[in-house]
Amino acid sequence: MRNNPAINILRWAIAVPAGIMLWFAANHSIGIAFGILHGFDRVEEFWEAPDMDGVLIIGTYIIFITRTIAAASLVGAIIYLVPNYHKQVAIVAAALASSIAVGFLGFILFQDATADAGLAPDGWYKHILDMLSIIFGAIVGAWLAYGNQKRRARSGRILHNPTGARNPGA
Repeated sequence: MRNNPAINILRWAIAVPAGIMLWFAANHSIGIAFGILHGFDRVEEFWEAPDMDGVLIIGTYIIFITRTIAAASLVGAIIYLVPNYHKQVAIVAAALASSIAVGFLGFILFQDATADAGLAPDGWYKHILDMLSIIFGAIVGAWLAYGNQKRRARSGRILHNPTGARNPGA
């Protein structure tokens, strides 16, 4: 049953939407935390502005922390919910999140090239920081979740043996 393709597809079909929901939950909860720290109006104006809205240092750490934790949550959830082939799942999930981040930056570049009004350097900085933070978060999330799954598998507590007994048949 370990290599059943239908079960593997079902696991991926559950893992990807669950990871995306965790992404949005992380963004929302971290946004609320930054709103409490810096004021909800200021944070809301920052997210809606096409550039850094005059808060370069605060904006940098808001973007970096928010996107890194959200991407790590997305990739970590996928790795936890697809328990077989941990290393391959970690590579695929991190590559998928990273390629989506690069694709989004490419889409913004295309939109800016076809529009009359160009982005200011602050706007490009914001989008490039978004992309790099997502890539960094995906790599960190894959590394942490893969390492944790590897330790769990070694100790015998993975999903096929929920009791954690070393030799369940004996």
